[in-house]
Amino acid sequence: MPTLPKNSTLTAAEREELARHARRLDALCQRTPVNDPNIEQETLVVVTKMTLVLPSMTQNDISAEARGEAFMAALDDVPVWAVQAAIRNWYRRNCGKNDKGEPYDYHWCPAPAELRCIALAEMRWVNQRANTIQTLLRAEPRIEYSDEHRRQMRERFAELSQTLRASPVGKDGSGGGISAS
Repeated sequence: MPTLPKNSTLTAAEREELARHARRLDALCQRTPVNDPNIEQETLVVVTKMTLVLPSMTQNDISAEARGEAFMAALDDVPVWAVQAAIRNWYRRNCGKNDKGEPYDYHWCPAPAELRCIALAEMRWVNQRANTIQTLLRAEPRIEYSDEHRRQMRERFAELSQTLRASPVGKDGSGGGISAS
């Protein structure tokens, strides 16, 4: 269970605002082509613009439609904002390295699977933020004990520890090793 210092617990208004923000982030991640035909159209437009700007190593007139279908198949469960962010990062050469640990070749249009991986990385930032907010909303005030209470608990634990170290059967096997308190 996550905890916070008692003086850092959230007020009702703060809790409501954080809950509202978490709901918005979740809703943002649900706006995908598979869930909304309008988003499908937006994603197709964004991907088409990218393919017109960046050449493909194997593109010709016949393959253009197939490439569009491949991109949509790869991105149908990814929000359009994440696809846009991935493309922007591609244009800026900010996508890091591929799954083989090699830098991407930014001279060419990314493959559908590459664009998907980059877009999902963008989504992770939003999902991590939503998860952090949910953890904060679940947090309870931490129980803080006084120095006196901790001292008493240490003493009681020392007594218990002594009792547990004693043999339960006694030295002569008579069972007299532990005295009843």
